[in-house]
Amino acid sequence: MAVLGTVLSLLVLGIAARIFQRGRALRVRGVRVTGTCINVSAPSHGTLSVQVRYSAEGSERVAILGPFTFPPAHIGESMEVVYDPRDFGNTETPERITDGRFNMAVMVVASVVLVASLATLALG
Repeated sequence: MAVLGTVLSLLVLGIAARIFQRGRALRVRGVRVTGTCINVSAPSHGTLSVQVRYSAEGSERVAILGPFTFPPAHIGESMEVVYDPRDFGNTETPERITDGRFNMAVMVVASVVLVASLATLALG
């Protein structure tokens, strides 16, 4: 049971840390631009993704954003996006940029579970 707790807490900790880092990068150095929705698709049941074209540092970029229950724009409409100039794969709509509080709380809980699991393994 302690091994399972260790593995799961490491997995949750890694995912939460990655989400926190991506959101922080957009909050700190993100660049807000207006793009154009070029496609709306339904990759899975009940959710939609939006493909948006925007200009960044002199070139055209395309990002697929989602999932959305309701798309923020329809094909041909303008929409705001924020991109990370160091990682163009990190692009999001302004309202979906995480503030980091929830992910920080998840990381704290996962860290506590990790320490408890490792202590249980060590003490046998």
